[in-house]
Amino acid sequence: MTAFTFDTPTLLRLQLPRYERVRIRLVGCGGTGSHLATGLGVLARELIDRGTPCDLAFIDGDKVEAKNVGRQLFSAGDVGRYKAEALARRVGAAYNLPALARTTHVKTASELTPPSSDYAVLNLIVSAVDNPAARAHIAGASKSGRVWIVDCGNENHSGQVIVGNTPAARQMRGAVGLGMLDRLPSPYLVAPDLVETPKAARRAASCAEATAEGSQGLMVNRMMAAWALAMLHDLLLGSLSYFAVWVNLATGGVRTWPIDMASLSEATGLSPKELHTA
Repeated sequence: MTAFTFDTPTLLRLQLPRYERVRIRLVGCGGTGSHLATGLGVLARELIDRGTPCDLAFIDGDKVEAKNVGRQLFSAGDVGRYKAEALARRVGAAYNLPALARTTHVKTASELTPPSSDYAVLNLIVSAVDNPAARAHIAGASKSGRVWIVDCGNENHSGQVIVGNTPAARQMRGAVGLGMLDRLPSPYLVAPDLVETPKAARRAASCAEATAEGSQGLMVNRMMAAWALAMLHDLLLGSLSYFAVWVNLATGGVRTWPIDMASLSEATGLSPKELHTA
């Protein structure tokens, strides 16, 4: 058997600030969000069992339509109900959780921005929205630096998940010390196009419509949800080793950005010296 050797980057250890409670809000309960919901319930239950209170909320203003059944995690009995309520009820009952639902779309960043006194809480926003305007509100909430964003996105046969909490490159200066860091670049710093609206804007087909017509793969939403849950699990357990992943289901290609100096420099435009020097 041929032996292969790979260059292994020197990873930095991500050290989250101390917290007493976790707040998880899933924004977008459709194609990817519905598949995230049960996994988020598992993570919330695990945190509670370990002695860390966890608040879980689902946010979406859409109702379940017949075309969603089968392609999203809804049944025929859910048709006509708000997606957020259907998921909150199901996840809450399955894992004995006080899961909450908000049946309106996010319209301002302030709706997601935690109170200034909320320092004992680890605030997590899991973004599964499919338009730049909604992401812009989520990006606005991250400007405080006290909100961690797990952003999920996909095209027809590919997608990405990016984790971070720091909206501006200058705020990453001096982040690294003694092989550790306490912050990561925001998804919208890593991939600014996520919040940029095309000049020639037109209505894009929903995930359900794209899947039904065959232009979107049936498994891409499930795949991105699985990646996001794996990264969120490692973030909460203190073992996250990469902060971004790009997946192409058509070619089987996967690219990750490990939490190391080279990837952080590429993501932020800062030199290793600047990342070390405040």
